[in-house]
Amino acid sequence: MNFKPELLPNNKAGEPLDIETVIANPREWLYSNKLDGARVEIFGIGPAKGRSLKVIPNVHIQRMVKDIQLILQLPECVVIEAEFYSPDMNFAEIMHFFRSEDVTSDKSVKKYEALMRNNKWPFPGRDVKWATSWHKSLKLHVFNVVNIAMGDTTFLERKLYADMIFFGYETKMNEKNNTNSKFPSIDINKLELDMIQIVHRGFEHIDNLYQAYDQAILDGYEGLVVRNLNALYKQGRQTLKSNTVYKLKNDDVEFDGVILSVEEGTVAREGAQKTVNELGRSKTSQLKEDRVLSGMAKGFKVRMDDGRELTVSLKGYDHEDRKNLLRNPTDFVGETIRFTGMLPVKPGGVPRHAHYTKGNIRDAK
Repeated sequence: MNFKPELLPNNKAGEPLDIETVIANPREWLYSNKLDGARVEIFGIGPAKGRSLKVIPNVHIQRMVKDIQLILQLPECVVIEAEFYSPDMNFAEIMHFFRSEDVTSDKSVKKYEALMRNNKWPFPGRDVKWATSWHKSLKLHVFNVVNIAMGDTTFLERKLYADMIFFGYETKMNEKNNTNSKFPSIDINKLELDMIQIVHRGFEHIDNLYQAYDQAILDGYEGLVVRNLNALYKQGRQTLKSNTVYKLKNDDVEFDGVILSVEEGTVAREGAQKTVNELGRSKTSQLKEDRVLSGMAKGFKVRMDDGRELTVSLKGYDHEDRKNLLRNPTDFVGETIRFTGMLPVKPGGVPRHAHYTKGNIRDAK
């Protein structure tokens, strides 16, 4: 089956959307809370995959998906798109459970016991038992259902199709799309399934959307996703110009990029010139001839979606962490990370003072 997941458009950092212009007719739009989790693609048969269509290694997620497939009994051409998420955890904690093969294994328990003993604990306020247990709050939050055999469908058609599958609604859809097949009449919220259908709500006036956004932030969500009812599913990334879907987020200086390499830092060579700055602080020379390799990583070389490349510095890594990054670069090359930076000064420039906080490697967004 030839399929690529739809990706939301990236907002221009620091340039807030003119909501009242792009959403001229509120009745043509729906909004939902934006969850900061990991993308999961669930097919009618086969293993669960991430946004890049790589098989998710986590045995607990695969068990969850297998249960869903057995109960729903959907054809191979149907793809359920969901966010792996817990309202009780931050993003780094969610990704800990998403990326691990089995947090409950003896190997994992020994690993996190060692981190605790060596004062390298990555989850403040949590303990080893928490990090090595599978939590009931971790669920799959469904935001889209796509039937490849139906061809192009609007978001409204896909929403009604999802309702028909999950709740048995008697929904009459366009006959030319062959949607008269019989589907199970199942209320997933009444089953022991690790699945929740994300609620999409309509609004009469733009002020209702502003109120919903404020409430989403108060409730601990990233913000809102706003979708046009007539938007067709796009395999690949949507664009802002398409006027089909928008992210309304609380943070406008985040960027995503793919790691190209791990870059090594330098230190001043013995005898290198030192100066004193205007604050009276000692400063070592940054001239190339006065520097030597440190044996530690200084950051990731990253490529953004639009092709721009930059070095992103590291935050939350001690000396041993940085040495390990340099020893094992292939463990990180190809991963997508979310990093923070200031807006470029010049058009087409790269984010300034960009830094990556340990734990924000992501498979989805």
